[in-house]
Amino acid sequence: MAKKRSGAWSVGVAGAALGVAAGSALGAYVLAPEGGIEWGGGQAAEERDAAIVERDAANVRADAANAVVEDVAAQVVDGSLSDVPVLLVTTPDADAAAVDAMEALLGDAGAPEVTRLGVTSKFLSAEGADELKDVATSALPAGTTLDVDRRDPGFQAGQALSPVLLLGEDAGERASVADRRLLLGSLRDAGFIEYEDGTMRPTAAIVVVTGAGTGEGEDAAAGSRILADFAEALSADGTVVVAGDPEAARDGGVIEVLESSDAAGSVATQPAIGDAAGRVGVVRAIVERKGAGAASAGEAPAGEPAEAPADQPAEEPAETAEPE
Repeated sequence: MAKKRSGAWSVGVAGAALGVAAGSALGAYVLAPEGGIEWGGGQAAEERDAAIVERDAANVRADAANAVVEDVAAQVVDGSLSDVPVLLVTTPDADAAAVDAMEALLGDAGAPEVTRLGVTSKFLSAEGADELKDVATSALPAGTTLDVDRRDPGFQAGQALSPVLLLGEDAGERASVADRRLLLGSLRDAGFIEYEDGTMRPTAAIVVVTGAGTGEGEDAAAGSRILADFAEALSADGTVVVAGDPEAARDGGVIEVLESSDAAGSVATQPAIGDAAGRVGVVRAIVERKGAGAASAGEAPAGEPAEAPADQPAEEPAETAEPE
């Protein structure tokens, strides 16, 4: 179980500063000064100018607030994930700087290991949906069953990958090394995911880092639906947070899809991954969900599965030809 830290989210002045700063920073997102609105007449022009001034002032306050959060973020999260390894799942539209900053903050929080897996544009495309289902279902880990009532490609991919990516309630591995290599290798060979050899181990929490979370091409909305279904399926077996830009929470973005679905609330969401306050919110969401009884890493080894002999590594060395 995750270690309890007294006052993890109220550390004196740092906690107070974080609350004020986060409120100021995130509050700026409610202002939409000039997108898509046609103004006419003198009074309307004055209202437009006033809205722009208010927007600019809010952005200045948000920048100042985020500077405060940046200064106290590491102190606020310190040690809160001390026995919780985390997997970052990234999408093609995720901002690289936001991904790096999220990884760094997870390290500040004490996560013993932070690994990365990228889903590709093909994973989020309507054109690749049938192949995604075929590949995922043809390489299912032993003992894994799929919901016969949910045949959505993202959902089935999530169910197939759940025992590979997430530890069980007893902090044990739910899939064998061979099954993990087969499924991950098959999806990578088919162009659906990307990862570095020798890095993939099951973890205690997953953070999906995205931009808007939509796909590309004529049916971009299909991407957000696939990604939302994927996160929902994974959340049935562990802690999952979807973190994106503000665009993810509107106009068909993945967070809007999640929060308007029948499964709203099963996946934690954070639409401000580009700001320090949003990244602290991601860590807080993991801690809160772990405290509510989600599976934790416990004392599970980072690499070797319980059933493997002592001299057998949990994954193939990077230079071997066999996929992870």
